[in-house]
Amino acid sequence: MPVTIGNNIAAINAGRNLNINNADVTKRIERLSSGLRINRGADDVAGLSVSEGMRSELLGMRQSIRNAEQGASLLQSAEGSLNEVSNMLIRMRELAVQSANSSLNDSNRMQQEFLMLEEEIDRIALTTTYNKKMLLTGFGNAVSQTGSVSTALQGFSGVNEISISGAVPGTYIFSDTSAEDNQIMLSITLDDGTQLSQSIDVGSSLDRSEGTNLVATGTTFLANFDRLGVQVTMLGPEVDKTSTTLKAQVTDGGAGGNIVIDGEAFPISPGESLANIAARMNTMLEGLTPPGFAVFDANLNEIQIETGGNTFVDSSNILDTIAANSYIDGRLDGKRIVIEQSEGGVLQVGPNNDDSNRLSVTIGDMRASGPILNLSGVSVATIESSKSAIGRIDWAIQAVARQRGDLGAMVNRLQFATQYLESAIENTQAAESAIRDADVAEEVAQFTSSQIMTQAATAMVAQANAIPQSALQLLQ
Repeated sequence: MPVTIGNNIAAINAGRNLNINNADVTKRIERLSSGLRINRGADDVAGLSVSEGMRSELLGMRQSIRNAEQGASLLQSAEGSLNEVSNMLIRMRELAVQSANSSLNDSNRMQQEFLMLEEEIDRIALTTTYNKKMLLTGFGNAVSQTGSVSTALQGFSGVNEISISGAVPGTYIFSDTSAEDNQIMLSITLDDGTQLSQSIDVGSSLDRSEGTNLVATGTTFLANFDRLGVQVTMLGPEVDKTSTTLKAQVTDGGAGGNIVIDGEAFPISPGESLANIAARMNTMLEGLTPPGFAVFDANLNEIQIETGGNTFVDSSNILDTIAANSYIDGRLDGKRIVIEQSEGGVLQVGPNNDDSNRLSVTIGDMRASGPILNLSGVSVATIESSKSAIGRIDWAIQAVARQRGDLGAMVNRLQFATQYLESAIENTQAAESAIRDADVAEEVAQFTSSQIMTQAATAMVAQANAIPQSALQLLQ
């Protein structure tokens, strides 16, 4: 190797290695002082991307736990008020039973206390709030209970209850075209034209009886359209004993005769068509108090009758009527569910923007005058009204109990959701730590090695700088 003084290659090499070692020492100090292996994108591009996603998800899950806890507090506030509503309804029933006794006369029945309790139920419903949101006057999206709107609840399709969980508001249509395929499809068309639908096979839950597929007598079946967030409870025969709907099982008026409706004769001509019978019967039922209706369903070839609670006596079995509200394969075709949008009712219990990260809470209108308790006009002023009040109040007590049960079930669900989130946080934090956190033992070892290499490189730079001095000896 020639002796030169223009360029000291050895010094340049030693200086380069000194810079490398100094940079490594700086990086080890940064990792040890921050506790993180990844402090900037250059440290690990892929690892930074993955860990940042995990960090944002962790913060979302921690907030979701707080959301679930606050949601449970909201539900418990509503349930506490409903407990008092239930107590008042029980007292109202006691008053109705007392007033139904002939030992009292109309002047000393407890009508005033009865009315005051009814007013107090309304007052509690209006004042039960959480963060200035009223909870008992209708909270969250809800299925319309009006039969002319949600025709699946009209009493002729075998449906008595529809619950929702994350379902978008709008009109859902059933497709149940065949009485033999055991398939039910539910669909909705969104405002942007997108159609959401789900088909389920109910064959394993239906019985075969007299050539038809139906829900077994005395039982119920839950059709769960989980992708749409809709659950439909369908009934077998002899389950819905409170329904006032009937259906005819004949093809025409047969031999004819009289049916008695609300104490009045309704004549049917021999061989009269079902469509004509339904039209005339509808006119009569609409004039009653409370009103009813009758329609002819050409697809099912039957008269569907809503008696409105009025007496309906077909002693000669002219129409061979039976209770209508039980499910037979094909009866849901064309029926609809209308989910009405309302403020509130959504609990964000997950970190992401999709329905599986949200729980929908629905609290009905629990006012005494509302459609659920339906106590408007209930009175204990007379012995007859007191007798009628007992059944109406029994229904209201059951409605409150069901709503309280739903709220309690949701609180329990939120507790499990919280436990799941706590476990998920632990596991996700461990995964994020494995990617991003520094291994202190390894970093200390590397730091010590880099320190030694830096000191050695510094010494070598000094030695390399002395090499050109040997050229001076040649000039002596």
